Amino acid sequence: MSLNASATVEFGVIALMGSSAGTGDAAAAAAIAKAVLDPAPRAKIPDEKSNLGNIVSNAADGRALTDDEAAEVSQFLEQHLTCIVNLFRAELEHLENGTYKFPYDLNPATAPTEQWNPAQVLAIASDTLSDQAKVADRRNAKRGQELLDTFGPDPTRYPAYYLQNFHYQTDGWLSADSARLYDFQVETLFLGSADTMRRQALPFISRWMAGRDASDTKVLDVASGTGRFLTFVRDNWPELDCTAVELSPHYLDAVRKSNERFEDVATYPRAGPLKLVEANCEKMPFDDASFDAVTNVYLFHEMPKEARRNAAREFARVLKPGGKLFFVDSAQVGDGKALGMERAFDQALKRFPQFNHEPYYRDYSLTNLEELFGEFGLVLEESTVAWVSKAWCFTKRETPSKDVEEVEPVIVEAPDLSGAGAAR
Repeated sequence: MSLNASATVEFGVIALMGSSAGTGDAAAAAAIAKAVLDPAPRAKIPDEKSNLGNIVSNAADGRALTDDEAAEVSQFLEQHLTCIVNLFRAELEHLENGTYKFPYDLNPATAPTEQWNPAQVLAIASDTLSDQAKVADRRNAKRGQELLDTFGPDPTRYPAYYLQNFHYQTDGWLSADSARLYDFQVETLFLGSADTMRRQALPFISRWMAGRDASDTKVLDVASGTGRFLTFVRDNWPELDCTAVELSPHYLDAVRKSNERFEDVATYPRAGPLKLVEANCEKMPFDDASFDAVTNVYLFHEMPKEARRNAAREFARVLKPGGKLFFVDSAQVGDGKALGMERAFDQALKRFPQFNHEPYYRDYSLTNLEELFGEFGLVLEESTVAWVSKAWCFTKRETPSKDVEEVEPVIVEAPDLSGAGAAR
């Protein structure tokens, strides 16, 4: 691992594990860098003996890391880098097998200019660094609800849970600047793997789309964010009839901008329509059974329990019988087992919301999504862990659940009550 790579990952793991910025971070980073660069082999620490949570808590309190503690963090970093490499390998296999197209944004000929033009890249990187100073100040002061100074909670417009500075980001979801910086910030946080994690839902969609007429298929992208995932879906199946629903007007405008590429008739001669709808996913303005598929990426971990139930109910309501829900969100407690680092992974999940102001994340990480969606008739078909994310595919039942016992009606003859009055 290069020194630059190790420094980047150190920052990422410190963010992931939840230490606060300050001199403790610098000392911890120095100790970890020493361990990463140490050529002497060390015995692997078994997952069941991981003490990573306490180690990072101590570092956050300004205590120095011992060499053994730094080595354990180094091992954790190496495991995560291995997971990222394996994620990229999985995507490469999908591309080689033709499961989905080579991502348009990785091809210099088709990538948006803000991803390759040096001046534009430098500008957004500079703006992101400037904003991160504000984020750090907000994190140190634990100011995660600044939006309440500007907006009043309104269940019909912006629920109280929505008015958070998630990730301590400036303006939460409610400014054009937030929308402009979001994708760059997320790719930085996840070391360039955010899009790849999102795209692990595409194999599910690809299998479902085999033999379907895309122009006769209606897809609803819920909580579209900047529309990033939707662009990958439409790039693979341009003829789809798509609708994007997003609560933030600023992010909805970003969806419009990111999807402008599909207006190029030369590249997409048969591109289907895209309708933009500003609405809360807990109560969507669509008819029952009006969509063939619903896609949803990185939403549920930022919703309280009852809001998640409301959204799940709405997903099921707007889906046609036999329709699909393609769902991507954070990995959950226990998912680290698939990566060979269950205990360390679970400790990371526990610390993450404290560092990133994710007040509903812990409850989400313990939620049984199969049961939650199953309550509304959405049956889990398959899922896959993609580093710190997970992709699911659910199908809406076409018939009532077999768990509901059908009882034959019993016809009972009415009793003869003609003499009932005399008996009194």
